[in-house]
Amino acid sequence: MEKHKHCVNCGLSIPPEESFCSQKCKEEFVQKRKKMMRSQQIFFVAMLVILAVYAYTTFF
Repeated sequence: MEKHKHCVNCGLSIPPEESFCSQKCKEEFVQKRKKMMRSQQIFFVAMLVILAVYAYTTFF
């Protein structure tokens, strides 16, 4: 079996020096990553707001 890797986005077999099987897969991966990062940021801010409200109502 030849040395190979798998596409980060779709899992297709690709040469070891590549990370994606096509430009389309790379673009899809970038979009998914941006969406995931945005969701994580919103979650983090929401948790900070909840913590701040809890701290304010508890201590003041």
